[in-house]
Amino acid sequence: MFTFILEHTPIFYFIQSFWRDEAFSALFATKPIFWIIQNSSFDPPLYYILLHFWMKLFGQSEVAVRSLSFVGFALATYIVGLISEKLFAKKWLQKFVPLLFFVNPMLLYYAFEARAYGWYIFFATLSIYAYIKKDWKLFIVGGILGFYNHLYSLLVPALCFIHYVLLENKAFFRKQTILKDPMTKSLIVIALAIVPWLIRFLFVAHKFSSTWYYAVDLHLIKSVLGNMYIGYEGTPWFLWETTKWLSIIFLLFSIVSLIPRATRKHVFLFLGFVYIPLTTIIGLSFIKPLFVNRYLIPVTVAQIFVIGYALTAFKSKYIQWILAATILLSTIGFTVWYTNQHSKMDIRTPLSEINTLMNEQDVVFADDPIIFLETMYYAKNRSRVYFYNPTNATFPWFIGDAVLEPQHVVSKFPGYPSRTFVVHKDGTYSIEYELPLMKNSK
Repeated sequence: MFTFILEHTPIFYFIQSFWRDEAFSALFATKPIFWIIQNSSFDPPLYYILLHFWMKLFGQSEVAVRSLSFVGFALATYIVGLISEKLFAKKWLQKFVPLLFFVNPMLLYYAFEARAYGWYIFFATLSIYAYIKKDWKLFIVGGILGFYNHLYSLLVPALCFIHYVLLENKAFFRKQTILKDPMTKSLIVIALAIVPWLIRFLFVAHKFSSTWYYAVDLHLIKSVLGNMYIGYEGTPWFLWETTKWLSIIFLLFSIVSLIPRATRKHVFLFLGFVYIPLTTIIGLSFIKPLFVNRYLIPVTVAQIFVIGYALTAFKSKYIQWILAATILLSTIGFTVWYTNQHSKMDIRTPLSEINTLMNEQDVVFADDPIIFLETMYYAKNRSRVYFYNPTNATFPWFIGDAVLEPQHVVSKFPGYPSRTFVVHKDGTYSIEYELPLMKNSK
């Protein structure tokens, strides 16, 4: 039972090894605040600033660092409960939607990752809640903080604006009202607050000439709705057919959700959150790859509300309950099964062995950029960790070059008696010696 809990519940996400992006978060956030602001580029600095102070309080262990993300997700679940109370008349749906949100495999995975996504989820739900309530001050706060947490959060106020113009306020474009409109005023304040960082971002945009984003193909398009709901990115390989059928089912739910006239206005809001970002980003990705499922987390949030509205379209309460129970139990069952299928490489174990074997004169080399950050994070003495780069190759910016300092880069092994523990990108390691040249005796 204990093993099952460790391997098939979110506790597994808490305790497994960091992967490189998480190691980057921890290493980056250890720096001084002004250094963090100065060296942030694609990722805005808010999450790292929060993490900086969080680690001062709770330490740098995996559980401590990941806990900050879970706090954001827990707060988001509370906000989803508030939204559900406002939107759904039926009491059981007011509880069902937050519960489905909390057990969703896509959201749960990123709720426990030491990245900005837990707070991305929170600021997205906060902005949606503020928009539905027409609490424009809160909408501004959510929009600004959301952007400074994650660039893709700009999608949320943008999609709210589209919904507002098309369905909420038909008089928006009248000249005498447009500048006085609360949505206009809110967007102006948000724009003024984020323009400095957007300008800064333009100065580093040249980095995007090299990127790790994968190309989009027809295979992904057919499965993307299902992928977004369960957080599937291709591992294990055999789930593509499953996510294709999940996509078809969700498409049918989308159509069904539009049947009741009384709720269409809000249904269109959430359908817009699903289909506008996906069609836009996937369409642009045929020109330049931009699609990453975790960058579009608000899509998954909206899918859950669409499911809630689809259930209300069935007149029979028994059909509603049966469908709701089937969806909830299937989601929980999949989450339990999928948890250890979504594991990260165990780099902690080999580094623990290296830490035990190392002497004071020994060093640790990462022989590939892709493993350098984890090696640095788990090493007992980070000052003895280096990136082995004999060919003078460029360290990719998207792996985290901000924490790579010149003294971390070496091109040759130290001489005997120092040993070099070489960590390879597959998580294995070897021990190398550089023997001194022997002089011939006469």
